[in-house]
Amino acid sequence: MRKFLYFLETIDLMRMVLGICILVDGYPLIFFFRETLKLAPGSTVFTAAVFAVGLILMVPFTVLRRLYRPNMTMFWMGLGFITLCIAYMFTYLGDPGFRDYDKDMIYYAYALIFLFLLINIPNDIARVFILVVVLFTFVSNLGLIYSLITNPSWAIGQRATITLGDNDDGSGNPHVFSRNAFMGVVACAIWLIRSDTNILLRIFALFAGVINLAVLVLTQTRSSILALIIAITLFLAFNVRPPQIRAVVRGIFRPVTLGVVALGVVGIALFLRRYYDVYAVLYGYVLGFAERNLDNIYALVGAKAQGAAYKATLDDSAANRSVSALFFSNVVTGHIHMLILGFGYKYLYLDVPVLESLTNMGILGFFLFGGVNAMCLYYALGIMRTNPNQLSVFLAYFYMLIMVAAFTGGRPNEISFWIPLALMTRFMGIEHLFPEYLQEHRHIVYAPAVPATSPTN
Repeated sequence: MRKFLYFLETIDLMRMVLGICILVDGYPLIFFFRETLKLAPGSTVFTAAVFAVGLILMVPFTVLRRLYRPNMTMFWMGLGFITLCIAYMFTYLGDPGFRDYDKDMIYYAYALIFLFLLINIPNDIARVFILVVVLFTFVSNLGLIYSLITNPSWAIGQRATITLGDNDDGSGNPHVFSRNAFMGVVACAIWLIRSDTNILLRIFALFAGVINLAVLVLTQTRSSILALIIAITLFLAFNVRPPQIRAVVRGIFRPVTLGVVALGVVGIALFLRRYYDVYAVLYGYVLGFAERNLDNIYALVGAKAQGAAYKATLDDSAANRSVSALFFSNVVTGHIHMLILGFGYKYLYLDVPVLESLTNMGILGFFLFGGVNAMCLYYALGIMRTNPNQLSVFLAYFYMLIMVAAFTGGRPNEISFWIPLALMTRFMGIEHLFPEYLQEHRHIVYAPAVPATSPTN
């Protein structure tokens, strides 16, 4: 009977985590059902309805009867920024043609309801969180792959995304798919490095992780690639020590390890020989990605990338940020007093959210938006050092993507920021409040253990 009740509790926790995933990472599946399966092409009502379903799934049976403490400093700062945005929207507009009051209020309502429901959700979701994220991101990737295969207008070399619109010229948003892939990579890695992960689950995590990496390459989004590099660097810095490196090196030269490596090399060689086109496609994407970024670097320094007759140019995204930097420089040198209150709600799209929070929302907006992000980074680094539980570890590395986005794309008042930040507000910096049975750092092994040596007299 006790096992059956534990099973029901697990299913209930998974239901709530599924609702969280829909709010944080629901766009890939929404686009799949909306555009690929043609259930509601171009419908924002369908998107809002799916998000509403996610909120309903999050409602615990103890709603309003049991509340859980979030990170209170981040909570009040985040709530303050959203309140400031709403106040500016109705009293201090920077865009004279702004008419999207209802649309923006719906976004803020979703963010606030999401945060309220998170306060009602128990900390016990930590034990099923990674499982649901791995499955959710895997299914989302399958939806993208199916869409690419069945889309006659998509060709190898284009960015992987689901086309929005009914014609071949429809646009897509590869960033939502790269976020999904990044989340999947982090979740799969957590499963793989845990010493107590079942071997079948570990094999599935490896398979799903490879698919996530492939999708990350196919989407060709610089922010996700940079975030992944930062996450890997921080993981190695915090979790790999010289004794562990020596233990790994010793383990590599064991006969069994050498045999497995040899079999792996042979298997990869046979795979590439049989499916060389797959290798060629991924190689082409990586090479094209590198060339495009080098072209931006050449353009910034005024160099010529390909001979005397060719002059490198910035792509649209980099060019927009260059213009934003010039605008901010002009403000600082000639109109610095405008930064006290800012230029008004949505005055100018800078494509650098941290910078836009200052120019549009003033010093207070910059303090609140930048403060929440700074605290997330502070707690993320602490979590990476201690590895207290699966949920906290996932959020710490997931924040690397949000951190990069805060400097490279979007607007500070967008739901794409405040839904993840609300999740981090609820669970980051409060690991000490988790019950003992959720403290799993003792189960996480990142490298072969180094045998202890007995002290000598």
